[in-house]
Amino acid sequence: MISVQSHQQPLSGNRISQFLLTVIGIIAIVLFSSCELFKPISQGNNTDPKDGKEELDPIQGRRVYDPATGTYVLVENAPTDPMDTIIWRDIPSSIEPPIYSTSAPVAPGPGGNPVNPIGVGEGNSQLLSSYNVSVILPFLSDRYNSIDKQIAPNSTWALQFYNGMEMAFDELSDEGVALNVTVMDSKANETQVNNLARTNRELNESHLVIGPYLRSNTAILANKVRSTDGVLVSPHSASSSVSSQNPNYVQVKPTLESHCQAIMQHVLATYKHDQIVLVGMDVPGETMRFDYFQREYERLNGLENTDPLKRLAIDTTKLDMQSVDLKPWFSFDRETVFIVPSWTKETFIYNFLRKLDLDRGQYQTVKVYGMPQWMDYERIDFDYYEKLNVHVSSSVFLDELNPEIRAFKRRYYERYGEIPLEEAFVGYDVSRYFGRMINRFGTKFQLQLEQNPEQLLHTNFDFQRIITPTTTGGMEFPQVERWENKFVNILRFQNYRFTKAE
Repeated sequence: MISVQSHQQPLSGNRISQFLLTVIGIIAIVLFSSCELFKPISQGNNTDPKDGKEELDPIQGRRVYDPATGTYVLVENAPTDPMDTIIWRDIPSSIEPPIYSTSAPVAPGPGGNPVNPIGVGEGNSQLLSSYNVSVILPFLSDRYNSIDKQIAPNSTWALQFYNGMEMAFDELSDEGVALNVTVMDSKANETQVNNLARTNRELNESHLVIGPYLRSNTAILANKVRSTDGVLVSPHSASSSVSSQNPNYVQVKPTLESHCQAIMQHVLATYKHDQIVLVGMDVPGETMRFDYFQREYERLNGLENTDPLKRLAIDTTKLDMQSVDLKPWFSFDRETVFIVPSWTKETFIYNFLRKLDLDRGQYQTVKVYGMPQWMDYERIDFDYYEKLNVHVSSSVFLDELNPEIRAFKRRYYERYGEIPLEEAFVGYDVSRYFGRMINRFGTKFQLQLEQNPEQLLHTNFDFQRIITPTTTGGMEFPQVERWENKFVNILRFQNYRFTKAE
């Protein structure tokens, strides 16, 4: 086992929260706070070559409004203070046992478990005296730099996420929710996660697994819970192809298709189909996204009056937009809505918005819908966002005026000595929601997700079963593919900041 000893610098303003977390196999890690921001761990290509489906890149909102200059600025991913130094040392597992969210006693010996059955719920769900929870996150303890005494910057996501989880676990304990929590380091490594899936006793006995980060590691654990009859809650992956026909897999982040559906629903609540123009680069990965909008348009209209939506695919040799004439795409008497499900080339988005502003007439109004990655662009002139009434979809929205969010920030800062990032809110919401669900409904709590939507700090949870219907002998037997949170925030750029759209 491994623990961390912190050497705090005098008057640094930082606090290190030390708590021992079991890492199955040979590693346990002490989580702590730092003042360093981070960049998301790379997940490689987001397109699944098997089915052509895509997942959204991770969105980490780093733009803030600066009232002094009246502009919307990006917070750079760089430390603002010296990072606290740490020293790793081995500790025998016999000295430091796993931590638990409650004071429930741990049965001694191999296979010891303080879980006792107390009843049976709907769908043969087992109601227990306490529930085993495994948390698997990329703390990257193997990338600790012993020379510079620094942790890997990319581990900040896991540290912030678990800090939020720890706050939720404390609240759950106060509510009488008994969770036996074991925390493991995925190391963002498939070999490590495969080893845990094969040999880890606590993981095999887990009723609820939360994590990890990478899509490939999520797929490993999704297949694992299929055999152990646990439930995997994935807080990060937005892929639609992690695991097939797996009723034990719960996906917190909406898929790309769900984002497109939410945008279309928001548009059609106000506009007619002939006011809509779909825009993207003329490459298969982008033009196929147009079909998501077309199918949702047809579904909402009941297959009636569903003419094809107008499509504008920009040739890849014309991405500077100099030779592209957008005037014919504008309406003279009504507002025109451009939906742009593109995000990989920031220069293309910038050039398109600039040309859109140049080509529209004095009295022609426009609205542009984009993707969540637009919130983190660094080179775009945000005057275009303001003038062109830009809207984006997002799986996260933190309302800075919400008293509950302000209170969470205050409690987090008082506890850890730093400002919480988005992932701290997500960790808090995920742990509190699913901790309450499993406590209330038992081991098959996922069967009750659809009946229990909830508004949380960073978003709403509105889970739906994704099914693959089959027909046998005239009777339908739908197979659950997964459970997915279908709620997507639609945000409007107004007064140089993103706010919730009406």
